[in-house]
Amino acid sequence: MSGDNPGGAPNLVLTQKAPPTHSGHAVKSQRNANFAGPPPSDVSIGINLGIRIKAAQTPTLVISSKATGTAIPLTQLGSTDPVVGDLNTALGVAADEKWVAYNLTWKKSYKLKFESDLTLDPFDTIISDNGFQVVTTALCHDTQTFSGGVYSYAISVLPGKNSSGFPLSMGSATSAAKKSSSGKKKAVKAKAKRRGAPKKKARR
Repeated sequence: MSGDNPGGAPNLVLTQKAPPTHSGHAVKSQRNANFAGPPPSDVSIGINLGIRIKAAQTPTLVISSKATGTAIPLTQLGSTDPVVGDLNTALGVAADEKWVAYNLTWKKSYKLKFESDLTLDPFDTIISDNGFQVVTTALCHDTQTFSGGVYSYAISVLPGKNSSGFPLSMGSATSAAKKSSSGKKKAVKAKAKRRGAPKKKARR
């Protein structure tokens, strides 16, 4: 799912499935989560996944496979687990933040398209109505580390009550740029075709 070179790769693409909803002091974010590239040949792969959120927040995370329509079992790791320490070291954490880590098993039947539902509580008492919160997601094979191996990552934004929600997926930015460039080239070609080729002057 991630590249062969050490370090992070933005091949986890998050797009908004539905606008974030605020209920009580919590916020719920629903995303489509897709991986770029061909699926692994493995039948199953152990995965360590982390999300960086505010220290006072409690997350509720549900990840479902679009191929099977079922939720993937997640095991939340303790705050003193080595995976959490690895995330702190490799990707950093601010004084008012924390990493929450999970372990899961990816199966070939899941394929590479997923849906995620993330609820953070509290939210409205921490993030102002006109503000927003940046949430980082990172994952790697459980046979590797974030500090020394390869991992996939994505960044998303959760808005305050008065703000508009939008995803910040590093992978989709590249895709959008390619589409924009392709669209401009097609427009230029179409314009040239309408004008037609310049006529040659007849020789006398």
